[in-house]
Amino acid sequence: MKKKIFYIFLNLILLLSLCNFSLAANNKENLSLKIENEKKEVYLDETFKIYVNLGDINVFAYTLNLYFDNSKLEYVEGPENTNILNNRIITIWYDEKGGINPKKNEQIAEFTFKAIGEGDVSFNLSGEFFDKDGNVLNVNDSNIQLKIKGIEESKDDNQEEKEDLTTSNDSRLKILRLSEEGIVPEFLPDIKDYYFVTNKDLTNLNITAIPNNSDANVRINGNDNLNEGINKITIDVTSKDKTSKSTYTINLTKTKNLEDANANLETLAIENVLLEPIFDTNTLNYKASISNNIENLNIFAVPENANGKVEIEGGSNLREGTNIVNIKVTAPNGFSFRNYQVIIHRRTLEEDEEYKEEQEASAKKLSTILEEQENIENIKEENNKEEAEENKKNDVIKKVIIVIGLIIIVTAEIIIIKKRKAKRNV
Repeated sequence: MKKKIFYIFLNLILLLSLCNFSLAANNKENLSLKIENEKKEVYLDETFKIYVNLGDINVFAYTLNLYFDNSKLEYVEGPENTNILNNRIITIWYDEKGGINPKKNEQIAEFTFKAIGEGDVSFNLSGEFFDKDGNVLNVNDSNIQLKIKGIEESKDDNQEEKEDLTTSNDSRLKILRLSEEGIVPEFLPDIKDYYFVTNKDLTNLNITAIPNNSDANVRINGNDNLNEGINKITIDVTSKDKTSKSTYTINLTKTKNLEDANANLETLAIENVLLEPIFDTNTLNYKASISNNIENLNIFAVPENANGKVEIEGGSNLREGTNIVNIKVTAPNGFSFRNYQVIIHRRTLEEDEEYKEEQEASAKKLSTILEEQENIENIKEENNKEEAEENKKNDVIKKVIIVIGLIIIVTAEIIIIKKRKAKRNV
């Protein structure tokens, strides 16, 4: 009896051990996956970014599924190997080097959206992640919410933001400087993408990044161990209250052939559209306003290097309101690039009427100014004529006086001579 009980107890221990082993195999360490938004509140027609961050575990392949409200949000762009299916974005990645370059503790995806409807929206993230041997890793789903505000709220909030630029949710940089000259474009707090090309043998690039709010957190990645080719440097700024995050990106090209890395535009023009500011090869962001009857743009973009490649997105089927036109220039080397962006505002019919009235009022005002200027010029001309005639008269009088004076002198001389002769004869 004791022996039977012992075997039953032994089998029970083995069974529990097998159960624990099975649970351990199927419940590997949960992958720390986090989705973050650039802002907690955005406004209609505003673009913003969503970030996906990976925790402390090696991942060699994954498929991301990001669900969003496509009635209030419009997908703009994201990583390579990304597809869109209604309200679902699918992104696939695997280690092309066969298991020597996993992802760990880094930002693995960045998605750009545009707000097209007011209200609360949410993002839900899930996916499948794999280790080096192809085993599935358990993944925690992640989600966030944000609010989309209307235009009037945007105006009020923008006014408050202007009054206080160092609030606790400020995640902008105040200063961005490199140890080498040549960053394009010149730094502005609201511009997030920059480019730098060098033929120097740089291994590290010193970066000074000072936040607008001194208590904000700044983290710089990718500025060490620079390789030949393209290097992506990111500067993440997290606000003091951790509710807002901004990412500034420097696309650094290290090359021995500067001309082969030339991704500049020589010419950028849009038919019947005035760019603001005037085009300059090192100015990458522009604005323009167009009439309601324009739906498609005729864009003329010529690279400085004839072997460069130009790709244009967003210039057709324009809708009323804000439209974004992206012009990507790829250098002859195939990897150096620059993105030029034009924010096009297509006016509504009502805005067209207001614009027409403003133009007519401006033309009338200009006409009045020109007429007044012409009158002033006419008055000046009349005054000049009168002054010239007066001077002419004065000149004539002067000449007459001189002539009379000469006649008097000559007559006096003649009289004196005659008197002298008369005395001599006497």
